[in-house]
Amino acid sequence: MHEINLQKLDLNLLVVLHALLEERNVTNAGERIGLSQSATSHALGRLRQVFNDPLLVRSTKGMVPTPRALELLEPLEKILLNIERLIQPTVFEPKTAQGTIYLAASDYGTVVILPLVLKQISQEAPQLNLECDNWRSDILDSLRNGASDLGLGVLNLPETNEFRFQKLFVEDFVSVVRADHPITQTDFTIESYIAWSHALITITNSPTSHVDTVLSGLGVKRRVMLKLPHFLSAPLIVQETDLILTLPRRIAMLFAKYTNLAILEPPIELGKYNYIQVWHERCHYDPQHIWLRSLIASQTERL
Repeated sequence: MHEINLQKLDLNLLVVLHALLEERNVTNAGERIGLSQSATSHALGRLRQVFNDPLLVRSTKGMVPTPRALELLEPLEKILLNIERLIQPTVFEPKTAQGTIYLAASDYGTVVILPLVLKQISQEAPQLNLECDNWRSDILDSLRNGASDLGLGVLNLPETNEFRFQKLFVEDFVSVVRADHPITQTDFTIESYIAWSHALITITNSPTSHVDTVLSGLGVKRRVMLKLPHFLSAPLIVQETDLILTLPRRIAMLFAKYTNLAILEPPIELGKYNYIQVWHERCHYDPQHIWLRSLIASQTERL
């Protein structure tokens, strides 16, 4: 077995190795870290001696990494990140911070949470930008690869140490109808509930909605006349029709505030669920991320 003398290892070689493994081109790697082509080639030669492996070999498609090189990439990235944190600890100053925060949330999250959060961000960190993408089924991949900094939504996390979450609030369900709907003049029973047609927000890929699953357990079925992919068009449609829409309470309250809708307590028990913020472990100790999570948690306390 080839043993490496760590006392004689130049840590700068690890920076060169990382650039070479990502660029897979000596010239490009050198330009990336400010070295000449000859200096980078010389460093590659030393790295080959250190690891007793060619690391990168020429092919018709350029330089390709050896299996040993691919094996080194992930631990190498962690080592360099830890060294960077050790030498240059991150300091976050909201007033002077710049850049973009990438959130993933459904339109429910953007309507219910974002107004409060964005108001506070503009006051505390006026130069920070925010970009919001849809909450999708691949949210964990988005957090894992850095496309999203933070997710706001409903999720049953798998048993893993890779992700962390915080409960923001507990949500339940209500039904909304137009304010002069005939159903508002009678008792809202399960019979009247299924007698009228319904609208449904299809925010998950499940073939059966939560409401329909509950109704099925009771041995009854409703007619879903309209399916919509988003929340925001729903109140405008419901206030002009006889449709019943069952949805989370907090967004229903906002809809009723600005549109001609009445809120009714559903005649069936639909339960409650936790609305959370979720993030990848690699962001857990980042000062800006800690600030953002704390800000969101504090603003959602009043919801």
